[in-house]
Amino acid sequence: MRLDQILRDYLETSGESRRALSLRAGLNPKTVSDILNIPGLRPRHSTLSSLSAAIGSDLFEAQAISSVTYSDLIDKACGQGKSGIVSKLRWLCRHAGWAPELKQVCKQDVIDFFDSNEPARFDLSPGSYATYRSALVRAVRLNQPRERKRSINDIAGHYQEVYKAVQEGDLPNSAKYACGPFLVFLHDQEIAPGEITSATLSAYYNHRVETSSKSAARCEKHVREISTLLDHLASAPQLSRFRFVPADHNFDDGRDKFRVEPELIAPLLEEFDTRVALWAQGKASRDGLSRAEFIARMDRQEATGEISAKKAKLRVKRQEKAGRSGQATKQDTPSRSELLRQAGFLVGKHTWNDKTLATRRGYIVSLAKAVASSAEVVPETIEELTDPEFLDVAAEVLKEVNQGDFPSAYVTSVLKTARKIARDYLCRPPEDLREIDDTIALHKVNYQGIAPRNMSKLRQFNDTRIQQTIDLSAMLLADIDASIKAKRKSWQKKNGVLPPPAEVLDPDLGRDIMATLAHDILLARAPRSANVLGARLDWITWADGRARIVVPSSEVKMRSAGDADLTVQLGKTASKLLKTYLEAVRPAMLAPHQMKNPYLFPGQGKTNVDDYYSGLLHRVTKRLHQKVGVRINPHLYRHLIGWIWLKDSLDNLPKVQRLLGHKKLQTTIDHYAELDESLVFDEWLARLDRRPAA
Repeated sequence: MRLDQILRDYLETSGESRRALSLRAGLNPKTVSDILNIPGLRPRHSTLSSLSAAIGSDLFEAQAISSVTYSDLIDKACGQGKSGIVSKLRWLCRHAGWAPELKQVCKQDVIDFFDSNEPARFDLSPGSYATYRSALVRAVRLNQPRERKRSINDIAGHYQEVYKAVQEGDLPNSAKYACGPFLVFLHDQEIAPGEITSATLSAYYNHRVETSSKSAARCEKHVREISTLLDHLASAPQLSRFRFVPADHNFDDGRDKFRVEPELIAPLLEEFDTRVALWAQGKASRDGLSRAEFIARMDRQEATGEISAKKAKLRVKRQEKAGRSGQATKQDTPSRSELLRQAGFLVGKHTWNDKTLATRRGYIVSLAKAVASSAEVVPETIEELTDPEFLDVAAEVLKEVNQGDFPSAYVTSVLKTARKIARDYLCRPPEDLREIDDTIALHKVNYQGIAPRNMSKLRQFNDTRIQQTIDLSAMLLADIDASIKAKRKSWQKKNGVLPPPAEVLDPDLGRDIMATLAHDILLARAPRSANVLGARLDWITWADGRARIVVPSSEVKMRSAGDADLTVQLGKTASKLLKTYLEAVRPAMLAPHQMKNPYLFPGQGKTNVDDYYSGLLHRVTKRLHQKVGVRINPHLYRHLIGWIWLKDSLDNLPKVQRLLGHKKLQTTIDHYAELDESLVFDEWLARLDRRPAA
């Protein structure tokens, strides 16, 4: 018998009212009425337990109330003449990817849909988006069943105690949020804490995929979180009484597509780290001779009189000058650089910095694992790995595992790194290099400049979204001002005094102001991400009320100490924001031990107090996604600025070249030539439209 029918029979037989029964059971006065009047309502375990005791009957065995689909909901709304609700329900199913005839109605699913999206994605204003949300949540809640999923509140006993202990403990919030459904699963399957294994997590994953409205990817992410949760439960002293054991999930590491144990390629990487890396950074020759040893040998030769007295005196004077305060780092003399080059050293711009070295080390790992996973042959040395046959096999495997919706230049980049090592470090014969060149040519992607994946992102910026991007700072500042005003009024209501804005500025609002200013800097000159994040206070200069950020040439990619500095000139509005930020916001954001932090955007949190705010540009792109509806990576800002200007007119090409800092106009052309044919055709069509009528 169904739950609602059992309660109706009891009330009719006993003569007791719904309100009286609810109160006698120690529940909300409307509890029994809600169960009888709201289709699909599933009472919690504690509610059923109290009602069972009150009426003397076990309600846990009652049949569940049948569910309703969105198709049923639409039909009912049509019958009631509510065309607006019908339209909104169909809009929801269309954009959420739900089949109305199959998807069961659930209020939480509707809430999750609106929480996980932004108004800009559907070209709606925030007000319209809120209206859609309110109307749809109300339609689901009032007009059709509340299909509440079974939760931790529906069970009692051991795992209910575990849940309460987790919520009261100091575990991360992610662990607290994730534990409920898993504990319900353990309770239903009668699995004890000490019996949990990897197989348990696999079974739980299958259960989530079958019963949850989330995607398989979201279910996988949830189970990964559960594996981390078990580590906490097993190690936390306050939870030791529950005797949980850790368990690993069975999902592959997304970063390792080859399933090759690191120990297999350890000898190869040891050679790379101890020999190749030192050579690549100019610290040792290809033969292993250290730079210091070689220079000492040259100095001894010079000391024996093998160079002229005039050259010796000249070098002494240069060394003295280089030692003075404010002088640029001493460079090798032309003759010495050539001697280093002849001895097998990399010098000058040919050396790899730490970031490049880390990237190319990853390339070597990919090549080695690709060969090992495909041919079951493990390359043990760099010389083996750069053999043309090994590289050919590795390239094929890498191409397969990196295939996606857009062509990728990753395989080409990996092969070019191998070729550089093969040519300059190992001095492989010309015939080997020709074979490697053929492999590179075979896997070269047919595009120049901007990658197709990024092109597809830029094409989403229509005229409306371009204007929204330009106006983003104003929109963000309006939101920030509204939050500050609300906080000040709340403070005034409690304390009777209206505080200054700086006193109600919390870290989250401060970071939003940082993101707004960073967006203005990106728009002003499209500097690279590293130059925005690493901007220092002593780079800022002022003239006529406008600010400049002068990035030293040595800090700019593709420039050296002798090149011109990169100057980012801010407009009046951005300069005013920077002034306010420096005077009022930044000081309020600094911890006591951060007062000497030199960066414009000081580190946030406890781990990088002396560094810059590394998550700043992620916050910028997140706000851009919220307001404009397109998700991009920070570097794409550079291309976006050029794209916006070129859409106005192709005549702006030389200006875009200068704005982006490209040394050659051809570089700018290569970046934008394939982006959108409309850049060419729109001007031609405009020319045709200017023809006189026949």
